[in-house]
Amino acid sequence: MAMIVDAFAGKLVGRLGNVIEEKAIMVLGVKDELQRLRRRMETLARVLKDAERRRIQDEAVKGWVEELKDVMYDAEDIIDLCMIQGMGLLQDDDHHTNQLAESSAAALTRVPCCNFPLFSCVRSVPFRYEIADKIKSLNDRLSEISDDKDKFNFIISSKSISDDAYVMNEASYHQSSFLPESDIVGRDIIDATNSLVELLVSQHQQTCRLFAIVGMGGIGKTTLAQLIYNDSKINDDFVLHSWICVSKFYTSMTDLLKELIRNVGGTCGEATTTAELQKILCDVLDGKSLFLVLDDVWDADVWIDLIKNPVERTTTKCRVMVTTREWNTARKMGAIDIHNVNKLPLNFAWELLCKKVFTNNDESEIQRMKDIGMQIVEKCDGLPDAIKVIAGVLITKDQKLKENGRMFLTVMLGLLQVFQKSFKEHYT
Repeated sequence: MAMIVDAFAGKLVGRLGNVIEEKAIMVLGVKDELQRLRRRMETLARVLKDAERRRIQDEAVKGWVEELKDVMYDAEDIIDLCMIQGMGLLQDDDHHTNQLAESSAAALTRVPCCNFPLFSCVRSVPFRYEIADKIKSLNDRLSEISDDKDKFNFIISSKSISDDAYVMNEASYHQSSFLPESDIVGRDIIDATNSLVELLVSQHQQTCRLFAIVGMGGIGKTTLAQLIYNDSKINDDFVLHSWICVSKFYTSMTDLLKELIRNVGGTCGEATTTAELQKILCDVLDGKSLFLVLDDVWDADVWIDLIKNPVERTTTKCRVMVTTREWNTARKMGAIDIHNVNKLPLNFAWELLCKKVFTNNDESEIQRMKDIGMQIVEKCDGLPDAIKVIAGVLITKDQKLKENGRMFLTVMLGLLQVFQKSFKEHYT
């Protein structure tokens, strides 16, 4: 039940294109390295449709695709790391600029060549070398993967990945069906997964039924949906599987239909209108069973006006799993069962932070950081996504700073204030 790799590549290319101009990236001085990464990724993405088709029967191609997937996941982590470090430096800029505001020396704090305060330019040097080295390593790996691709004689798509349906802006980017094991904590999510999977496979009526996972942004709806999507019972019970990241920024309904058609093995040809694409979708789905995830739905009409009719008319069995923040959206879509996701209890929130930060399971380090870590976790308010972002910061902080408990807590709580605005924008 692998994710749709070419779709993921398109989203990654789009995300790289968007973040390159962010202030958080500019202050680190890694724009050129990220542009190089984007160009390499865009070149490789042109062969992924053919690679995905061939990997089913060719183990060598499958291995090549898996290696590329690993690099793409690392590239996502690099983007997050750049944004986190850059945001932290920009916060420091604001603090130091305010301190100097009443002094004539404030005029000297700008560096004409980079248009950022001198403080951030100096502070960014160690981060820049560290991150630039990571990006260079990724580019080297991509270069090797690109060399290896030549022996497979892939069909190269004539269409630029940036023109394709699945390129979205940074705000609408979401993870697909891949799920790191370290994201799973507590028994509740396992129990919910098992319960929902049984509901999905036990109802044998030859009809289309829709289920919903509801909760506030960042609370773990997508994680639960990923566990369900990757469950072996779901894999065995349905012939076709598709994961569509919708989001409130998905403006082209024809693009969404094209992505669904590709996900279930169809081709769009020259079709451009909704009616033409719905006809193609009907032909691909006819007489087959389908498990469909619509992730991060804001508008019920995506299902009602676009997908529902073709799916109900043609599939022998269809189960749709929707994630949304609004009960009303789930009800309007016709959900027969709605599962509400609650915030993580404090102990499980701490467990998630430990899994993300202390990858070597150093018990003495975990205990030493527990008091500070618990205070940080409390500020994350039980939101797994917030905890993961903060974990990314913790990993990069200097060991000497971590050993100074009071200073470290001050720095981390300050960064949390910076992130709270971002959390509110993306998760409410």
